[in-house]
Amino acid sequence: MATVLLVIDVQRALVDALNPRRQTEFLDVLRGLLDRARAGGTPVVYVRHDGAPDELVAGTAEWEIAHEIAPKPGEPIVDKRFRDAFRETNLADVLAKLEADHIIACGMQSEFCVDATVREAERRGYRVTFVEDGHATFDAEDATEQQIRSQVNRVASGIARLMPAARVFASETSGVR
Repeated sequence: MATVLLVIDVQRALVDALNPRRQTEFLDVLRGLLDRARAGGTPVVYVRHDGAPDELVAGTAEWEIAHEIAPKPGEPIVDKRFRDAFRETNLADVLAKLEADHIIACGMQSEFCVDATVREAERRGYRVTFVEDGHATFDAEDATEQQIRSQVNRVASGIARLMPAARVFASETSGVR
């Protein structure tokens, strides 16, 4: 069985809505994860949200995966319409073809699509590693982005292994591979 790095909804419009400092920090974390995954032969699967007519419209520049972490040729992209990336998509088939039993999850938005997909992956029996510094969201009316990410990390720790990006793929002894 295999490990797969699952990159959820890191699309231009969402990334561009982060403040510039957070955007740089977030994309640097993801680039490091992607570099280590690819160097070690870990498959990478992207998820891309197809939104309602007024958001993340298929085929637009805003809908595209951020060029800083763009898929390499042959890396699958699963398009979705719901928060849960498994719902009414071919994600389960893509993971089966890759013989995945372990998902390393990162992406946007922490409390929506990332959370829903991690929960569903665990429910389906996948071992899940949640990259604690590999997800991002926006400030809310009653909480900062950091507070939201911290809360999502606390919740995710109940169903997934929580790990900082620097430790993911760090060594054969990390227990992730």
